[in-house]
Amino acid sequence: MIQKPPSHPESPLSRAAVIERETIALILGALVSIVLIILAIRSLIGSTEHSADATPETTASQTTTAPTQTIEQVLESVQVYVSSEDYPPAIAILKSAIARYPLDVDLRFALGDLYMVTQEYSLAYEQFVAAIEHSESTLPEAQFTAGTLANMIDQPEMALVHYQTALDADPNNADYALYLASIQFKLNNLDEAKASLAIAARLAPDRAMIFGTWAQIALRQNKLTIASQQIDKARQLEPTNSAWTILDAKIQKRLGDPDRAIELLTSLTDSNLDDPEAMKLLAESFGMVGRVEEAASRMMDFATRHNEDAQAAFDAAIWLQRAKLMKEAEQWGRRARDLGHPRAQAWLDSLPD
Repeated sequence: MIQKPPSHPESPLSRAAVIERETIALILGALVSIVLIILAIRSLIGSTEHSADATPETTASQTTTAPTQTIEQVLESVQVYVSSEDYPPAIAILKSAIARYPLDVDLRFALGDLYMVTQEYSLAYEQFVAAIEHSESTLPEAQFTAGTLANMIDQPEMALVHYQTALDADPNNADYALYLASIQFKLNNLDEAKASLAIAARLAPDRAMIFGTWAQIALRQNKLTIASQQIDKARQLEPTNSAWTILDAKIQKRLGDPDRAIELLTSLTDSNLDDPEAMKLLAESFGMVGRVEEAASRMMDFATRHNEDAQAAFDAAIWLQRAKLMKEAEQWGRRARDLGHPRAQAWLDSLPD
């Protein structure tokens, strides 16, 4: 039995693009329970990859997959440590078993599961790839998990291969189509991404992520009317999702309606607006309607809240300069310089005496 991939793996899109925010941390706790369940199930049913007629005379030199009884013993030992969240000895047991039975798929999936729990994603990916290579079937769920891990370790081209393989094996799975589209978008394969999104939308018309991703693609292609239509669909499905509100504001600004962008952004809670890209978008929208002092004030407040952020300090200095508040601008410029901003000193030197 193969572990079902996390229901919400990390999406490849950026926070500024609305969809790139690390979400793997939200599922780590759940993964512990998943590992326990998987280990328990595997210990009961054994592996379909194992030889059903292994005999006591069968030795490690004669087979590279473990007998069912051996798998049960290994997984029972591992489960003891996993239950108490003592992962190093659990990993050591599985690594030792894999050294003896290197082609055993269940052992490799179990180790990959544990590496995900311990956030060692490169090692988890290695185990999933090895298990897939040694399996006699396509294993679309495992391909999907491998794709997610590949993207997390900055191998989007491999993620593309895994997601495409998963979708080819199970063409009625909307997740596979959606995450394939996200990777295609990340790699700037925009036409292919739209084709994958069309599949996902047919399979799951209630998924806001599909239409939010489509809006982002349309925005990149400067097809602003389509972008606006798609983000409307996403917001109808998830009206409280701040990510869609920020993307909508970005589209409205590009459409030449900064007032609407300001309305959208200022409707957010302070915590949702407390993001560098969202704040930059708000300041630029204020600037477009001549409210430069308000833009400067917002940026200064943001930099105050993030008082160790060199870029925030420098942005505050720039907007204060635009508002002709030179004393405050110079103060924030010095702050940015002291925090190590690479352009702050040159900017300070450019100020009139």
